[in-house]
Amino acid sequence: MLPRPSRYSLSTALSLLVALLSTGCGPRGDDEAPAGLAPRTWTLRHLRDRAAAGRALPGGAAATEWLTPRGQPLPQWSPPYHRLARVQAEGRDGFNVLPAFSEGKPASFAVLEVWERVPEVWVQPWYVLVTAYDPAHPDAHRLPGALPLVDIGEESVFYSPFWEVTYVVVPEGTPPERYTSVVDLFSARLPMYRGGGLLAPLAPADVAPVATEGGTPVRPLSGDDVGAPRAGEVWLRGRRVTYLDFGASAFTWSTAAERNGAVTEVPLYLFASRDARGHPVSLGLPAVIGSSPRGSARAATRSASGAPRFGALTRPHLALLPPGAGPFIPSELGMLKVSLRERGVTVVDAHPTVEHLAEAKDYVLRVALNPECFKDLVGFPRACRWLDSQAAVEANVEPLAVVPQDVLFTSPLLSFADWRPRP
Repeated sequence: MLPRPSRYSLSTALSLLVALLSTGCGPRGDDEAPAGLAPRTWTLRHLRDRAAAGRALPGGAAATEWLTPRGQPLPQWSPPYHRLARVQAEGRDGFNVLPAFSEGKPASFAVLEVWERVPEVWVQPWYVLVTAYDPAHPDAHRLPGALPLVDIGEESVFYSPFWEVTYVVVPEGTPPERYTSVVDLFSARLPMYRGGGLLAPLAPADVAPVATEGGTPVRPLSGDDVGAPRAGEVWLRGRRVTYLDFGASAFTWSTAAERNGAVTEVPLYLFASRDARGHPVSLGLPAVIGSSPRGSARAATRSASGAPRFGALTRPHLALLPPGAGPFIPSELGMLKVSLRERGVTVVDAHPTVEHLAEAKDYVLRVALNPECFKDLVGFPRACRWLDSQAAVEANVEPLAVVPQDVLFTSPLLSFADWRPRP
């Protein structure tokens, strides 16, 4: 079985071409191309370069929202979240661990790539060499020492970190570096079989989740451990490039004929308030990660190993905080309380004993429609009506108060309840 050719849908490809030609832009990897209406992708490599140089993206977003250069203060481990700043380890740069909630549970994620004006993202082939193909155990006969192969790099308009694994059968005894280009695979007319998905952004190998010197990556606010990707190498047209492996079950894609290969996006709800001009602006509270397309009301799916199969591709939506709703903020976050009150957010002081309950750490900055419940020692947290799931947000925030943004995020989950990706 031969894999489908690398592509976007025809209509998407044509719209990309028209946009590129009309603005005079090159590939989306061209860091200095005029923004215009051209689609482009800011990969982790781009974000790191921008963050290190202190440069914002053309739309004004600071790259340090998603990546912290070595030796710099860590977001949400520094004021106004904490009195003293903690800094990223000196030995490497780190992508930020961002706290969130999903399906009523604590979660965390990272933003590794920012897709501007890209309507859909499509899977691309990822070729794995095997000496025999067993559909029940497709990885059982991998060619020892052989790297996988891809044909789409970060500089391509068709780049995607969402891969469909394709198993290529080679003879026993094949040297591991016999095939270093996808063209060679097709020239040899080798048997090919489609497999599952793989979330693996092409990225620098020396970037990992943020952590202090000698520390391990943890979720802000709760301090729980989070997972980290495995770094690896893949052949790209005869040269080795590095990637970060977030696992085989992190996303799904459409199999409908007209959209076959389109990765499923889910909403990323960011609570907001209006600024002086009446525009919605994020409050910096933990996001709510959706588990299905907006408004679909589908149940969340997990793999056989328990890995969530959602959240890896998200579209941010600014969701205006409903009147009277407010986050649970322990007294130790006093600076944050002041900051949010100044922005018009309802802030209710919690019962002192509630703050010291064992489960309280899982509710820090979780938004409730009835924040007076924070004073209820007996009823907390069950008496609270939490906005901590896609269903809760969509049921309680007016549709006109939710503003989708014209960007997508490659946003792998780093934790979800008791689940962590393992390298």
